[in-house]
Amino acid sequence: MPRRVFYRMATGHSVLSVKKPPVWLLPPLLFVGTLAVMVLIAGRDFPAIIPPLFNIAWAAIVLLSACLLGLAVTGPLRATVFRHSAWPDGYRLVLAIAVGLGLLSLATLLLAGLHWLHGAAPAVLLGVAAAAGYPAARDLVARLDKNIWRKPMLSEHWLLLLACIPAAVLLTAACFPAGSLWHTEGFGYDVLEYHLQLPKQFLIHNSAAPVRGNIYSFMPLNIEMLYLLIGAVARMAAPNAYLYVLVYGSQMLHALVTMLAAVAVALVPMKLSNRMRVLALLLVLATPWTIVIGSLAYNDGGVLLYGVLALGLAIHAAETNRGKMILLGGLTGLAVGCKMTAGVMVALPVAAMLIWQRRFRSLAVVTVVALLVYSPWICRSMIATHTKTSLGNPIFPIFAGTLGMDHWTKSLAERFDRGHRPPAKLAGLAGHIKALLNQFLLDRQWSPGVAAYADALARRPGFPSIQTPWPDRLGLLWLVMLPALALAMPAGRTTWIILACLAVQLLAWLTCTQLEARFLLPAIVPLAWLLGIAGDVFGGFAKIATAAVAGQTLFCALLLRPEAGLFLGRMRGLGPAPMGRIINLPSDWLLKKSSRTEFSSRDTCYLEGLATPLYIRGHVIYNTVFNRNRLARAIQHGGPPYAVRWLGKKGVNYLIVDWPEIDRLRATYGFNPVITQANIAAMATAGLKLIRAPTVRGIEIYRVPSFSAGRG
Repeated sequence: MPRRVFYRMATGHSVLSVKKPPVWLLPPLLFVGTLAVMVLIAGRDFPAIIPPLFNIAWAAIVLLSACLLGLAVTGPLRATVFRHSAWPDGYRLVLAIAVGLGLLSLATLLLAGLHWLHGAAPAVLLGVAAAAGYPAARDLVARLDKNIWRKPMLSEHWLLLLACIPAAVLLTAACFPAGSLWHTEGFGYDVLEYHLQLPKQFLIHNSAAPVRGNIYSFMPLNIEMLYLLIGAVARMAAPNAYLYVLVYGSQMLHALVTMLAAVAVALVPMKLSNRMRVLALLLVLATPWTIVIGSLAYNDGGVLLYGVLALGLAIHAAETNRGKMILLGGLTGLAVGCKMTAGVMVALPVAAMLIWQRRFRSLAVVTVVALLVYSPWICRSMIATHTKTSLGNPIFPIFAGTLGMDHWTKSLAERFDRGHRPPAKLAGLAGHIKALLNQFLLDRQWSPGVAAYADALARRPGFPSIQTPWPDRLGLLWLVMLPALALAMPAGRTTWIILACLAVQLLAWLTCTQLEARFLLPAIVPLAWLLGIAGDVFGGFAKIATAAVAGQTLFCALLLRPEAGLFLGRMRGLGPAPMGRIINLPSDWLLKKSSRTEFSSRDTCYLEGLATPLYIRGHVIYNTVFNRNRLARAIQHGGPPYAVRWLGKKGVNYLIVDWPEIDRLRATYGFNPVITQANIAAMATAGLKLIRAPTVRGIEIYRVPSFSAGRG
């Protein structure tokens, strides 16, 4: 019997082979897959996701303008920067978006300095940015390799579809109102206090000058300037809905920037196989901390994006030119302009990598350019803190005691320092090592352990605690990740440079931060690259690593279950899950059963204890725990009766006192000792009228008598 031939003799192609789908199907599959997972996660609540999800259009407008502007700026680097990338055109697009976002951020700061936030100037800025990049974009489209989309999909393309799960969770979480998700982040307290509150105030005041009642307004705010840009354009287009757009448009923008950082990890110029690049992307995107910070309107996504691009360029500093070093300096400066901790988590590792490669001249160029890019924030801080005895503190509130503290007192500076360093129980080498274990290897939001998987699969609402045995809390991914650090070493020089970067980040986190887990998130970048290198060095290990990362990716589908109440129908005592709507303070939290449904836009509220006025309508006077307490000063100056008159002359209509928050702050950061229940009660006898007893979260609301002096 003649032997059966399973291939064509003329061409050698298999007779039984099935034509594989082309690569151009991948983007639609990613879109449909992400949407399908969102439907599965939200269930019957999915219709509530649709309105906030449409705010992704506002984020897309900013990203498109940034991309076009960035293409124009990075055009001269086309021949030198994009080598060794798996997809040079894609890497150029990511880099262009990052550079463009930085330029738009600094341009928005300039508009705010000129008091041009009201009117058409912000929209004109986006239009000019897009027009400037149109020729470069047309040139890029003409040069695109069209054949890449006609090639058949390979195994790594199918593996990439797993990214639909964390992307869907990230976008679903971004559809919740700020202040309602993630217990590990105080339900987004910082977003309500300054990440979105400051853009709201800047927009109202038509200025980005620091706010004396909010110490965080003195810090660099590159990402918050983009939120301000969205709010400014929305206020021009829809004046009555701009707060809605500010909240959800900003959350969508940060979610997209965070996903872009994961894409950048896969595209940076490194010698990695395509499969390992996809695995590195999945590792970054499927780390629960990435989803947590990415779904909030934080600035960590910007640090991650600029950090990935800067560290990727620094790896190959030995074979570089001045143009690349200028770009590296710009990216480093933009990272620090997003968040001061990027100085030790991005800039310091970049410097260490350049020193390792003996590129001292390059280090000088990078330092100068980074300082120039960061200089607008230096100038702003120095102008705001300039006094007769001080030129101003360029990094206020850091080193306030030596470089100048402006309106602060010594006790407030000490309180800030105390509140932004590790707790006393973690002092010493043993305490720092314990923190590294608990906040890294044993942290559920870095990698879930057996206890986290068991709780999620059993639909238990709890979380593994410090009392849970450590073997049950050890992240399962670390069983693969830790061996990968050793297995990657035979790859040679590149591995050692990346290991040096990781070591500097760990040391900087231990010595220069509050030892909180999310501040270590930039370390996921070298970890992802080391995992990819190890997989390329040992093919068998690649299969094990793929299985481990896929397992963590699947876990992400359960991440929202204990957090959001998506499956319970209630969240934080507010009734049905409020996806897609703004929590309208104070009607939801403070005056829940009162006939008065909300404060008027003409009212002025003074918040005591509360420092989260984002959703309160009208004029708000507040201060963070690190600022001077103006009500306490009034009580000290003339007693409770004088404080009542002071409130009235300031035009305050309502005094809101949050006693549980005051007790929390008093026990942690410290709180002004003058604010006591006895003094507030004395103010009540002097004219304040209690209109809301402390039945909702221990909050008291008082009506303030009016005085003829006006607001003042």
